[in-house]
Amino acid sequence: MSETSSAPAGGHQAPEAGGRWGVVATMDEPAPLAAAWVAHHLAIGASEAHVFFDRPNPEAEALLCGIDGVFVHRSGDDGWERSWKQKRPARHQGRQKYNATRALADTKLDWLIHCDADEYVRLVRPLDWELSKTGEGKAWLRLEVEERVWLDPAMGPDIFQGAFRTRWDMFDLMGVGLYGVERAGFLNRGVSGHVAGKPCVRAGRGHVIGVHYPISHWDATQSDLPYRSSYNATLMHFDGLTRLHYVLKMLRRGSIQVKGKPVPYADSRTRQFTAAAARAGDPAALADLWWAVQGVSAEEAAQLAELEVLVRPPVGIVAETRALFGDRVDLSPAAFDRALIAHEAAHLKEFAELWGFDPEPLMAR
Repeated sequence: MSETSSAPAGGHQAPEAGGRWGVVATMDEPAPLAAAWVAHHLAIGASEAHVFFDRPNPEAEALLCGIDGVFVHRSGDDGWERSWKQKRPARHQGRQKYNATRALADTKLDWLIHCDADEYVRLVRPLDWELSKTGEGKAWLRLEVEERVWLDPAMGPDIFQGAFRTRWDMFDLMGVGLYGVERAGFLNRGVSGHVAGKPCVRAGRGHVIGVHYPISHWDATQSDLPYRSSYNATLMHFDGLTRLHYVLKMLRRGSIQVKGKPVPYADSRTRQFTAAAARAGDPAALADLWWAVQGVSAEEAAQLAELEVLVRPPVGIVAETRALFGDRVDLSPAAFDRALIAHEAAHLKEFAELWGFDPEPLMAR
């Protein structure tokens, strides 16, 4: 795969000394999402965006090729030379860890953020400002999660609509009263995905980047490096860019047969996988599951806002993508679902055979 220069994109002023940063992700998503992820992070000041495609994605690769600051790879294009016995890690979390660590070792930047294609950094001030003032004793910063929720089942004009739930520390006491027993059971501290956040890691120290935090060496089993939470940056998590995207994500998890020690998903997440698999042959039931997990009514949104666990920041991802790619990228829900159907053809065939799953009724119109 090709690489381009690491010059800052978009004519941004040079970052403050010690504060140059970039992003890295391992992706297996339709091309529009890869384009939006790159466009957003370059627009807010990233000097580099490292994209590792977990399987060939010619459309996305063509979109990203030639953009200043973008480094495009396919997972394993180095022969997995730094892994155990030079073999491809069986689990995607292992490949994420390998690819992020590879980018961290190779970059000349000061910091690198590891996140997914559905996770977008949100800043109050330019990130280099905070990073340049972070003491040498901190190996990394934690970016807390803001998880997108849908306010309208019609989804609106683009895949980045909605508001954002934040971690709710009183959820165990108050969550059932707001959501009811079943819906509350799908949430962990008020969100349906992870609450662990993602790391912004200091480069040049030989660290390894895991999915949610860095470690001092490859075989470390828990966080062992000093950090603090960022007071300037958070992570907008779009856990399912459309209804169909969320459902397919749950079915993929529900269909995986894990050998050895299973990935430690929260019980609430496992309930989502199990519920999706149980309803896989019933599109209406799957739509209800999506809304139960990811939708909030106007009344619920008002209550969450009053509790200060719902925020509505401006989201400029569509405009940022248009500025970089023009009309080559369509971020409407209907267009994204069409791209998703093409991208997930093999999984759709598997799910049809396994459960009689039909994606068509779940597609945005």
